[in-house]
Amino acid sequence: MQHWISLLQFNKGDVSVEGQEFVVRGWLCKELKNSGKGTMKSTNVLRLKKRWFILTHVSLDYYKSSERGASKLGSLVVNSLCSVVQPDEKNFRDTGYCGFIVHGRKHSYHLYTKLQNEVTRWASTIQMVIDSKLPIETPTQNLIADIRELDSNSKEVEQIYRRNPILRYTQHPLRSPLLPLPYGDVGLHGHRVRTYTSLRDEALRIFEILQTLDTATDHISTFHDVLQSCHDLQPLQDEVYCQLVKQTNGVPRAAEDSAMYCWQLLACMSCTFLPGRGVLRYLRFHLKRMKERHANSEIGRYIQSIMETLKKRKNREFVPSTEEIRAIIKQEEMSTTVYCYGDSSCHITIDSHTTAQEVVYKLMCGLGMEGSLNRFALFEHKGKINRAIEDRTIVADLLSKFERLSEAGEQGQEDNGCWKLYFKLHCFLDTRNVPSNSLEFAFMFEQAHECLVHGRFPAPEETLQKLAALRLQSSLGDHVKHVTVPEPPGLAAVYPVERLRARVSAVTRCTSGGANPSCGPPTGLPTSSSERRLTGFLEGTLRKTLRRKSSAVGIEGEQDATPGGGGVGGSNRGQAELTELWVREELQASRSGILDKWRQMRGVSQEQATIHYMDIMREWQGFGSTLFDVKCKEGGFPQELWLAVGAENVAVHKRGDARALETFTYEHILSFGASQFNTYRIALDGREMVFETAQEAEIAKLMKAYANNVVTKRYKHLSMGSQRNTVRKQR
Repeated sequence: MQHWISLLQFNKGDVSVEGQEFVVRGWLCKELKNSGKGTMKSTNVLRLKKRWFILTHVSLDYYKSSERGASKLGSLVVNSLCSVVQPDEKNFRDTGYCGFIVHGRKHSYHLYTKLQNEVTRWASTIQMVIDSKLPIETPTQNLIADIRELDSNSKEVEQIYRRNPILRYTQHPLRSPLLPLPYGDVGLHGHRVRTYTSLRDEALRIFEILQTLDTATDHISTFHDVLQSCHDLQPLQDEVYCQLVKQTNGVPRAAEDSAMYCWQLLACMSCTFLPGRGVLRYLRFHLKRMKERHANSEIGRYIQSIMETLKKRKNREFVPSTEEIRAIIKQEEMSTTVYCYGDSSCHITIDSHTTAQEVVYKLMCGLGMEGSLNRFALFEHKGKINRAIEDRTIVADLLSKFERLSEAGEQGQEDNGCWKLYFKLHCFLDTRNVPSNSLEFAFMFEQAHECLVHGRFPAPEETLQKLAALRLQSSLGDHVKHVTVPEPPGLAAVYPVERLRARVSAVTRCTSGGANPSCGPPTGLPTSSSERRLTGFLEGTLRKTLRRKSSAVGIEGEQDATPGGGGVGGSNRGQAELTELWVREELQASRSGILDKWRQMRGVSQEQATIHYMDIMREWQGFGSTLFDVKCKEGGFPQELWLAVGAENVAVHKRGDARALETFTYEHILSFGASQFNTYRIALDGREMVFETAQEAEIAKLMKAYANNVVTKRYKHLSMGSQRNTVRKQR
């Protein structure tokens, strides 16, 4: 109660302190210096002192008591470089104290209170005072402004350089950064890979690196270290640009080797970060000035490369990879490998600015498919992961990403192998008129088969076995006696093994649960009577056999259910063994059916087998659509679904069914996109569908590409119609 009274008490005549009008005042707990700087510790180790704080437009002061004339214990001068670390709700839940930090030039205050609203009020008010201050300018900034005003007067500019050593090469350490950098410990901002102190310390550390480049043993690692620091701490980017300009201006002969490394690092910086407008203008002036002095030299070539790079104005998501840094230093292009189906690959050359669209165009021309109506794209590929790469993405950035993921090890990922660039079809715009003897047809065939083996083609068992046999005939030719499905990868290379395994598991779950009326056919099981007769996966026979086998398993489970033996565990083990046994039996039956059909295809050429395979695939109305596994959250559909994204429409299928539950053309879709993580929304007129999926970004990319194609076709149609009307009027 006394705390609330002290907050509410206010003397109307007391509106200023030491001649300064205060903004806010009150009691706060200040952490003692030896209590653990920069940390929000638990209440049993925090050493706090209750102090009376007064914030004015000049400083944040604290006193021992709130009485008039109390001695001032400390003061933090507020300027535009001060910063406030906002309160952490998690820390409040863990410790019972809500704390925030105020960073000044010389020291920082770690302040706490048990009232969360109160600490939020203090933090926002202090930030408001900081924002009201005029920006602090350094001597370097003022000199850059003078050079900009006098850039047409070369004599005056040279005089500025001569009179101000801060603009020229030096072997002495910096006492302070060249540009104003916010105060505070950036190590609190959540960088998981690297640990940083303050921006000031990092700026001075980087300048020390620049001064010792000529003695470094591994320049590529050193460059990567500087680039990574600039990537993590964005305010450092302009600072490092100014440092590099300084260390490449007025260089004595004895330091030319060190300056050359600075030029190389400047080339790497220009490929990675775009400086601010003021620094960019100063950098271009410096490059133009140095180019006149280093014409027809190695430095001149670096300068020309940097000037060309700055024109492209693209920021990077990742710092350059080791190979890219090496290529920049050597002023060469770098090579990379693009993969496609059948373990085929192609080596291409790229630079730091090559986009995915440029690579796709180069590959299309090289493969003679530049006239294709279908749209190809590059993909990020690893195991079962395939992510389409947007056209404007810089390929070198992807290679840097792959290198970073490889170094991190990606613990917890289920897929083996390494990340690759993959070239494949992205948008199926013409699936009927592709010549069967073309390379594009081969791509379409391989992609269709990939969908089949991954369980993305709804068909009865008989059709799946026939397609598997056609694939073997297309790949290996006529069946030879005593030859079986090739190992490895075995049956999984031609047949959707995982789909069969899921169907068996679904039936065993239903059977073990007894006669449950709500337990219908498993996902992916044919529903029509004709399809049930065609399939070798007969649910009725399966249920009878499972009941017979489960009885034996139940006996084993009872035997396991001895005191302390865990009867439930025995039953679960028996169920798993039953499922695995039945999967093996069904796989063997499917293998036999595939081999029988393969033998019957003797005499069919490999080309004919491929064509027949594609004819069967095209019989499905949804062929050419990309199927995504989704779960219905809103929209009135069953939970387990396929979202089929095609060229003309988007369809919703019950997972495994060939017939769509509902189809929506792009003209009737008002909006679509990933509103939240693992959530995808499609808005229609008066209706909204919400799906849960881990592929929300891929669905959005594909729908956007198809929707843009629909708009383009409509525009062309309207344009041609208007041209015909114009011709008729002229006649």
